[in-house]
Amino acid sequence: MKFTFKTEKSTGRYSAFYPDNHYIKLNKKQVGKISDKKPYLIRLSVVKKDINEDGNPNCKWKWITLKKESKSLQEAKDFLNETIEAIMCAYELHLSD
Repeated sequence: MKFTFKTEKSTGRYSAFYPDNHYIKLNKKQVGKISDKKPYLIRLSVVKKDINEDGNPNCKWKWITLKKESKSLQEAKDFLNETIEAIMCAYELHLSD
């Protein structure tokens, strides 16, 4: 099992003002994002253990940010695929379309 990645470049007249989106996918479903600026941070959507743990009972998942700060986008991608087993054991990822 491996993560896959998709980058959506900003388009249109004002594309220079908007960052590119780097999505993290698992089984063709989005599970997170990688930031577009240094340091590259990894954010994952995970299912909450308790529906009220963050004070929002209307949503069953939340965003978490991993402590790892990468110097490049490729380093962040490599880190995710190297530690996929630990991530899957620690968190229940929320799969979205």
